[in-house]
Amino acid sequence: MIGLVSTPGRWAAVLIPSILACDTPDTTPVTEAVATWVTEADHEIGELLAGDAVFARVDHVRVGDDGRRVFVLESGTGRVSVWTVNGVLQKELGGIGDGPGEFAGAETIKLLEDGFYVRDSRRYTVFADDGTVVKTVPHPPSTLSYRGFRLAPRLLLPDGGFLAVPQLPSMVTAGWLGDDPVHELPVFHLSFEGNSWNMDTTVVLDIENQGLSIGSLDRPLGNTVQPWGDADQAHYDPRTGTVVVVRTSVTDGRVQLLEVAPAGDTVWALDLLLEPVPLLRQDVQTQVDRLEQSLSAIHPAAARRDIRRAVEDALFVPDFHPSVDYRIAMTRGELWLKTFETAEVDTLTVWYSVTRGEARSIRKVLLPETFLPRDVTDRHVWGVRLDSMGVNYVAGRRLVRVSAPG
Repeated sequence: MIGLVSTPGRWAAVLIPSILACDTPDTTPVTEAVATWVTEADHEIGELLAGDAVFARVDHVRVGDDGRRVFVLESGTGRVSVWTVNGVLQKELGGIGDGPGEFAGAETIKLLEDGFYVRDSRRYTVFADDGTVVKTVPHPPSTLSYRGFRLAPRLLLPDGGFLAVPQLPSMVTAGWLGDDPVHELPVFHLSFEGNSWNMDTTVVLDIENQGLSIGSLDRPLGNTVQPWGDADQAHYDPRTGTVVVVRTSVTDGRVQLLEVAPAGDTVWALDLLLEPVPLLRQDVQTQVDRLEQSLSAIHPAAARRDIRRAVEDALFVPDFHPSVDYRIAMTRGELWLKTFETAEVDTLTVWYSVTRGEARSIRKVLLPETFLPRDVTDRHVWGVRLDSMGVNYVAGRRLVRVSAPG
């Protein structure tokens, strides 16, 4: 059962068995229902030993608006390749370097209305639809900072501005360098007017339970992420120029979705109510054992009991799993949310897809656990299939509805 309600506050006050949706926080809710979908293997691009389709690590897969072209980014090699859905290579570009069309640590690829761009560690490279380099835009100047830390751009805006977030080291956010722990981070709208940059806050992200910092001020042992943290997740959409924030709950399965314009206006909001999944004692025990073993290998002189106590003190252990484990934003506006819900078949994972804006559609999608979704069309969900050896294949799985709404 899933419920959905629009509320003016952070969370809804009541549980409801139906689905309610709204365009903005102030509109009247509309009752809807959810259908369940599965997928069938259909298209696959990839070779094991030789050929153009031997992929390294595939980080991003995007599908053009025509549904016929598949864009693949391999960050490690800096390669962008474009394929037909049947696996025919159409073009290849990129590579590691500083020249035109090359990348210094490619991070993401985004499709635009008339082309695409790749963000690397230094700049944005904007391409025309045929792969021609249109322009390069350097990252914001290092003189712009937050508490002395540089700003990492997350979105290039049409007017040449950016949405950016501060890059604070985990030692800082944990409070290990003497200051208080950092529980919130702003998303900044950077705009250039006249001869200077403006820095305005678009939205504030809750990061309190994001990092897992193990140790103490006098002896840090390690940093990773909280396995059951409820920190905000954010997606930056180049087509709308907005940031979509996913706020999760570890008490009752609630999810709040907010879409915010650079000026800070909320343009769309939705609250979902998913099935809460209890966090089992054995899951916590397994995680503690794994972290203790890993840190003991790094710090062999430390007593195991001290390491274990530090792990137990640092681990955020709620009563329930977070309502959302992971989020993927699709090119054409859908937001896919991976949950901790269990499917009847052990090898399937439970996702919910939500269409932003007036469409207000939502569906439950069961995906193989070896398949990582990256983009979606009307008929297929595209992503990366991992075989038992960890080899990456680009796959398009056909969407099939197995139950009607209601």
